[in-house]
Formats: sequence, C-alpha cells, structure tokens
Amino acid sequence: MESLVKSISGVIKDYRDREFGLLDENHVLRWVNQFDSKERLVVLEETNRILKKNYISKDVFLAFVSGLVTSEKFSSNSPRTFWNNISLCSIQINGNSQSELVELLNNEVYRNYGIRSSINGHSEHHIYIDDFLFSGNRLISDMRKWIRESAPAQCHVSVVMMGWYQGGIYYVQKQLKKIAEENKKNITFKYWSKEDLRLDNRLIKKNDSHVFWPVASVAEIPSVSSYIDSLNTTPKFREVNGKKNKVFSVDRRSQYEAAMLKAGIKILGFCEKPNIVVKPLGYNRFDGFGFGSTVFSYRNCPNNNPLAFWWGDPRYSTAHPFGKWYPLMQRSTYGI
Repeated sequence: MESLVKSISGVIKDYRDREFGLLDENHVLRWVNQFDSKERLVVLEETNRILKKNYISKDVFLAFVSGLVTSEKFSSNSPRTFWNNISLCSIQINGNSQSELVELLNNEVYRNYGIRSSINGHSEHHIYIDDFLFSGNRLISDMRKWIRESAPAQCHVSVVMMGWYQGGIYYVQKQLKKIAEENKKNITFKYWSKEDLRLDNRLIKKNDSHVFWPVASVAEIPSVSSYIDSLNTTPKFREVNGKKNKVFSVDRRSQYEAAMLKAGIKILGFCEKPNIVVKPLGYNRFDGFGFGSTVFSYRNCPNNNPLAFWWGDPRYSTAHPFGKWYPLMQRSTYGI
C-alpha cells in the first residue's frame, strides 16, 4: 500500500497549485482510510491506475497546446498567417476556465510567432477551447448565446478539447448544427482532441465503457438497494465481458465501482435534502448512479466524477455535510 499511496500523491502534486495544502502521502492515507478496510487496497490500486491514465497535469495540457499551435494539420501550411487571422472565443457563462486556457494558448502563439490572436473578434474562423467535454451541456449553453448574439452570418468554428466522452460529443455535434440552423447562420464545426482521451460512456457501449458503471450485483448491498428504491427507474447495469479496458483493470473493476458507489451513497446521506442532480457517482441530470467520469485535471476535479473523490471541505466541522468526508481532490466550488 505504501508504494500506491506515494504514487497517487506524486500524480496529484500539482493539483490546484496546492490551494488546498500539501497533497502528500498522509493526505492520501487520510482519504482512503474512510473506506472499509477490505476495500482500501483495491481503491488505491484502481485510483492509481486511472489517475496515471486520465489525470491531465499542467505539463500535459501545455504540451497539448504547444503541439496545437505548431501543427500544420490544424493551422494549414502557414501557421503564422492562420493564427494572425483567427479569433479565440472567451465566452463561457460560468467559471473562468476558458479565459485561463485562452491566455495559455495565446501566450504559446506569441512565443512561436511573435503575434497574438484576437479574442472575441470578427473573423471567418473561431476557436472554442476547453479542457474536457463531459455531457456537453456547458459548451452548448455557451455556444447558443454566442451563435444567437455574436457569431457572423457565416464562419467556421474549431472546437478544441483535451478529450471528450463520446455521448457528450455526439450530443454537441447534433445540437450545435441545430442551433446554427435555427438562428439562420451558416456555421461549420470541426472537433479536435487527443485520440487517447476519447472515452466512451454510451449506453450501447456500457460493457466496454470508460466510466464507473456498476454491475447488477451491487443491488445486493443494503445501502445500494435502498438508494435504488428511491429512484424513479432501475439503473441500467453493466455486464462483465472480460475484455481489456484502457481505463479499468478487468479483475478489479467491479469491486472498485462498488466501493465508490457505497461511499457516494454514504456521502449523500450526510445531506438532509440532496441536490437531485448530484448522484453517488457524480453530477448527472438523468436517473441512475451518476455520470461516473474517470477524468481529472490539475485545474479542478470535475463534479461529474464520483463524490468520493471531491466531496468535502476540512475547514467545516464534522456537524456539517462538508465536514463528514475528507476529499482526495477538493473542488474549488460546490456550485453545479
């Protein structure tokens, strides 16, 4: 266990630039010791596995941005001319993640070509950049307002993400085309991401999914059974197929999912009136256990991830819901 604790601490060392203190080995131990003793090893093993695969560190993101700026595939055969003529979108309605990423991108453009791209300017080509796409709702909300109020009658938009979930990107592609047509604007879209961070959360791919998707046997756990009874519908369970998965290990996945689900239900039990879209396995508008994301970023832990990763704030007393669970990667806000 000692080596796993050390490894996890090493991966998340740049999280939030230590806003929440030193995330050392004692921090990781304090977090994992909240799980049942028989679950702790598998929680450490699988958490270490998915963090190593899907934790987007600052260095990883900077390398992605740097590659994008100099890529002839993205910017044609004349990158300097390309970046001098495009406009970067800084249009997010909630949060400041996009403005930070736009600044990183523009700094890289300046470092390579000695120019800065315009921001929210008039252009035939616009770039919308963000770190990762989950459900796609935020991007659609941002773009709907921009298309309606600011977009030219005709233009092209490159949507750039480190990665995405397939269910979210398919939804976005369909909706953005529809919104442009409704507003009588001729807008074309192209979507860019790292290929190894294109993950699947579609129902038709549930057995091979890259999200927390428990098997039916979890319903035998008393707390899980009670939670299912409180839902309007019965969750759709994953079936074990023994195939190799690029996020989870085959032999430990079901046990890991059960442990995280139990912890999430326990956390919800701390709240007198839980928010109906906050589920044990993460924020989600649909019935079930939650989104179950396995992606993390140095900037924040997405609320689409299981609650056991991010719920809690040690500054609160143990009488408060936030003080009853110690987070591995505390979120900077509890707003949805």
